Amino acid sequence: MNYQETAPQIIAAIGGNENIDSVTHCMTRLRFVLKDDAKADDEKVKSVDGVMGVTRKAGQYQLIIGPTVTNLYDVVTKLLPAAGEEESDEHTAKGRKDGKAIFNQVLDYLSGSLTPLIPILLVASLCKTVGVVLGPSMLSVVTEKSDIYQLFTFVGDAGFYFLPVFIGWSASRKLKTSIPIGMLLGAVLLYPSFMQMAEDGVKFSVYGLPTMLQNYSSTVLPMILTIAAMSFVEKFWKKFTPDVLKVFMIPFGTLLVMIPLTLVVFGPLGGFIGVYIGEALIALNTFARPLAVCVVGATFAFIVMTGMHPVLFTYLFTTFPTLGYDNFLMPGILASSWAATGVALACVFKFKSKEKKTLTFGYIITWFLGGVGEPLLYGLNVPYKTPFVAGVISGAITGLVAGILNLTGHVLNISNGIYGLAGFVGGSTYNYIVLGVTVAVGLISGFVVMLFFKLDEGTVKD
Repeated sequence: MNYQETAPQIIAAIGGNENIDSVTHCMTRLRFVLKDDAKADDEKVKSVDGVMGVTRKAGQYQLIIGPTVTNLYDVVTKLLPAAGEEESDEHTAKGRKDGKAIFNQVLDYLSGSLTPLIPILLVASLCKTVGVVLGPSMLSVVTEKSDIYQLFTFVGDAGFYFLPVFIGWSASRKLKTSIPIGMLLGAVLLYPSFMQMAEDGVKFSVYGLPTMLQNYSSTVLPMILTIAAMSFVEKFWKKFTPDVLKVFMIPFGTLLVMIPLTLVVFGPLGGFIGVYIGEALIALNTFARPLAVCVVGATFAFIVMTGMHPVLFTYLFTTFPTLGYDNFLMPGILASSWAATGVALACVFKFKSKEKKTLTFGYIITWFLGGVGEPLLYGLNVPYKTPFVAGVISGAITGLVAGILNLTGHVLNISNGIYGLAGFVGGSTYNYIVLGVTVAVGLISGFVVMLFFKLDEGTVKD
C-alpha cells in the first residue's frame, strides 16, 4: 500500500476534509466521526487500495485496514491539520439536534476510551505470562524471589493496577476534556493512604458527605463514569469563569467539584455495578456456562464486524478484577479465533489458485504471530461467505467444548493468535489440558466443517 496515495483518496471518498470531525484508530481500523455520513461513498472507499471493508457503527465511519493502520493514520492526520482532534461545540449541538442515539454515543465513548489501552493491556499480560512460564508453576527456571520473576510480575501487575489512571487519560482525550485532571482523579482513587483506609474499613467523608471506601485498583467503570461527568463540569467553568482567572480557576474548580462526585457517587457506583455484574456472571456460569461460551464462540466474528468488540472488553475488565478469572468471554473468543484458523487452513487446501493460497496463508501468519485477526475475517471469511458460515458453526462447537470442560483464563488477556494462549497460563494442569483440547477442537472442527462447504474462487478476483 502506498500511504501517500491511499490517504487522500480515502479523505476524498468520505466527503473531504471539511466533512471530517475527528479520526482515531484501533489495532486494525481507522475510525472517523463525520459531520454528514451521507457524503461518504462506501463503494468508492472500498475501491481504495488497502481498504478491506467499511462499517458504520456507534456514530463512527470505520475503515478496516489491518495491522498497518498506524502508518496510514499518521499520513491521514497530516492531511487534516484542523480536523483530527477538536470537535466543535457547534457540531456537538447539531448532533443532539439530529437525535444521535444515546446508545450509540455510549458505545462510541466506551470504544474510544478502551481502544487506546489495548497496547498497555497486551504487553502487561505478556509480562505476567513470562513470569508464570519461567516461574515455579511451569518451567521452574527462576524462583518467586528472583529479580527477573518479580520484575515481570511488577510490570504486568502495574498495567492493570493503574487502569483508573489510564482511563483518566484515554476517556478525557476521547471527550476533549482536561487530561491532567482526569489522570489526577484516577490517581486519587489509588492513593496508598486511601487504599489502606479502604482495606481497614475506616469511615471517611468528603465535604461532610459519607463515602464508601473500596479498592479501585484495576477498575474501569468508576473512571468511565467520572470522566463523563467531568466533561460537563469543565464546560461549566469554561463558560462562567472570567478570562483573567481561567488559567487556574478552570482546573481547580473542576477538581473541587469532581472530588466529591468521584469519591461519593461515581467511584462507589462503578464498584457496585462491577460487583453485581460479577455476581451475575457467576450465576450465568452456574446455570448456562457451556451455552454462553458456545454463543460467544459462534457470534464473536459478528461483534468484530460491528466494531464494538471493545465494549465486550469493558465487561471483561469489570468482572475479572472481581472474580479473579474468566471462563466466559476469554474461552469464547479463543474458540472463535482458533476455529476460524481451522477454516482458513481448509481454504488453503481447497484453493486452486496459488496466489489465493499464499494470500490466505499470509492471513493465518498475521493472526498467529501478529495477533491481528481482521485481515483473515475481511480478506477471506466475509468475501467468500462460506468460510464465514463454517467459522460460525465450528466456533459454536469449540465454544461448547470449552464451556463444558470449563476452560478458564487466569491472566486478563485480550490478545489474539499465539499470544491469546497466555491468558490461560497459571491454572491447574487440567486447565492446560483443556486449553490444548479446545485449540485442537477449533482447528479440527474448522477444517472439517469447511471441507463440506463449496469455496467459489470466482467470488473474489485475483
